[in-house]
Amino acid sequence: MHNLGRKAFLFAGSHQAAEMTAAMYSFMASCKRNKINEFDWLKDVFERIQSHKQKDLYQLLPSNWDEYRPTTDQ
Repeated sequence: MHNLGRKAFLFAGSHQAAEMTAAMYSFMASCKRNKINEFDWLKDVFERIQSHKQKDLYQLLPSNWDEYRPTTDQ
């Protein structure tokens, strides 16, 4: 993936865009490593991030997400 990523980053448009793309690759790899559905994680993070305090953002990382996500009793 490293070589693939390096070539893809050439077309990101800017250095900042390449950094953001690399961060997303890292988040998705972390989801896979923690056996988390990437779509579910990303959807939940987008829904909750605005209401999260900065000191609690670690809860939204894929490695902590399962422990801190709200439970649904359906």
